Amino acid sequence: MKDEVLVALLGHPNVGKSVVFSKLTGVSALSSNYPGTTVEFQEGRVVHEGVKIDIFDLPGTYGLTGVSEDEKVATKLLAEKNPDCVVVIADATRLEPSLVLTFQVLELGYPTILVLNQMDVARKRSTIDVNRLSEVLGIPVVPTVAITGEGLDEVVELISKAGGRRSDFSVAYDSHIEDILRSLSDLLPDWAINHPKRGALLKLLEGNEFFLEKFSEGLKAKVEAEKNRFEAHHKEAIEVHMNRDRYGEAGRIISEVISPIPRKMSRRERISELSLRPWPGIPILALVLLGVFSMVVFVGAYIETVFVSVYQDATGGFFDWMALSIGGDLGAALSAGLDLTMMSIVAIVIPYILLFYLVLAALEDTGYLPRVVILLDSVMQKFGLNGRSVIPMIVGSGCNVPAILATRVLGSRRERLILSSVIILAVPCGAQTVVILGLVGSYGSIYHVAAIYAILLALIVITAWMMHRLMKFEPIGLMIEVPDLTVPRLDNVLSKTYHRVKDFFIIAFPILLVSSIALELLMQYDVLDAMVDPFSPITVGLLGLPAVTIIALIFGVMRKEMSLQLLVVLFGTADFALAMTVDQMFVFSLVMATYVPCVSAFSVMFKEFGLKDSSKVIVGSIFISFMLGGLANFVLGLF
Repeated sequence: MKDEVLVALLGHPNVGKSVVFSKLTGVSALSSNYPGTTVEFQEGRVVHEGVKIDIFDLPGTYGLTGVSEDEKVATKLLAEKNPDCVVVIADATRLEPSLVLTFQVLELGYPTILVLNQMDVARKRSTIDVNRLSEVLGIPVVPTVAITGEGLDEVVELISKAGGRRSDFSVAYDSHIEDILRSLSDLLPDWAINHPKRGALLKLLEGNEFFLEKFSEGLKAKVEAEKNRFEAHHKEAIEVHMNRDRYGEAGRIISEVISPIPRKMSRRERISELSLRPWPGIPILALVLLGVFSMVVFVGAYIETVFVSVYQDATGGFFDWMALSIGGDLGAALSAGLDLTMMSIVAIVIPYILLFYLVLAALEDTGYLPRVVILLDSVMQKFGLNGRSVIPMIVGSGCNVPAILATRVLGSRRERLILSSVIILAVPCGAQTVVILGLVGSYGSIYHVAAIYAILLALIVITAWMMHRLMKFEPIGLMIEVPDLTVPRLDNVLSKTYHRVKDFFIIAFPILLVSSIALELLMQYDVLDAMVDPFSPITVGLLGLPAVTIIALIFGVMRKEMSLQLLVVLFGTADFALAMTVDQMFVFSLVMATYVPCVSAFSVMFKEFGLKDSSKVIVGSIFISFMLGGLANFVLGLF
């Protein structure tokens, strides 16, 4: 028995893999980016009876073909770390796709344990002969319920004492594929790769980039010729046919080991089925989104009022004392910058962003969001995206920073760039929503608010459509597991919310603080005031706004949520009706809703896509925002 064991967790999204990982490792996990990619994986450790078990949680993936970035990273990590055991987490209620993934792990020769998660739900629907499944696959199979911890002790016991098991199991592929494998195998008498010859050749036939590097140019040319012959004969790509054979094998095994229990469809299952259909799925989605929006806006506004009052009472004259203690313009800038940063957290992050993340985590835990993904997939495909794009857009209505990071759920850089551009240009974050509601929502009418959101929706459609037409290649198709609808668990909701808010603070807070102090220094030395007249052709001429609003627009690059507060300072009153007409408020709100993103969002965009593409998006957003503002000013002037 080893003193230290390396384990890889592998599974589809939404099978409970992350829950298994967190139950095993607790809070000791570390997140890492795979070098050269934006794909994250987590690492943690558990000690059992003196055995150190190092666990790394691979990104959720539907296979090891190497098509998407997640699949490429999963393949490379497995090869580089060469784990003592691969634990495949399967959804026991939908075993077929997880078996297909397991076949690919076994083909590559990894010692494997199969975990049948969500057995509490599966037991109500069918009986699973776990022992027979273990015999067929030739590996240990453990039933678990990750959220309660059932079966996880047995998994740890197996890992620490016996580890996984290599298996001779193999899928019986089409006879033509088997002939190709035999002919290629005969050309490789000397085998030095750390994988079974058959498994490596299967990956070569699938076009996996990692394995392509392992073979000679001559062999790769022969493989390409064989693949072309196969496609000409079968009228489909060889990798598609291989996957069909795997699913056929999975179906055969399932018919042998699973016996459905006759029963009526439950109320929850009927609701689940209805939520996947356009009718009444779309109206249900509209009600859910309206509920989320109403909760964030109205409950958030109440929390903001309470928290701001408490904050002001708690800090009292502390920042005045801080400014006097440091002294001079520097002291004033540092104290004001820190005060405004803390105020933005109290007034924006906690009431709106934290509340939004709580609601989002609850929706995720119910299993409803994957249904939204499927429901809107056909629509999103028309814009070069797929249904998964919906989730980052929903996240973006809380904050653009985590929304851009959330685009990693998409399969290609092309899709991620299109979606990130749409989020930056036309999905108003919590701070932008505050500007819209604080001006036209308070001084205008519901029609003004509706008009801004209608323009933003049109901008989403036009931007995505144009980028889809201009950028090469087609999007990767949608594959997603649909979990059962369930009541959200408080611990899961709080855990997800904590990690998201933590990530926001790590990324955004330092930039927010530095930029606030920098802007306060500029204001102290009257640098911003000097910009009013030079930019008046834009503010007054094009947009029809008071000239001083240019300072709020510049300030918005750093922190959009402070734009309204800065207008109060510039106008010398909190009653905006004394300084601006409703039409001007509409124009200002529209420009702020589409204007260049805040520094935090830009920094994440730069990290994800590089300077060139990020700069294109930024310049485009400035041009579009001023164009829309100018057009709105012209149209409103006609009436």
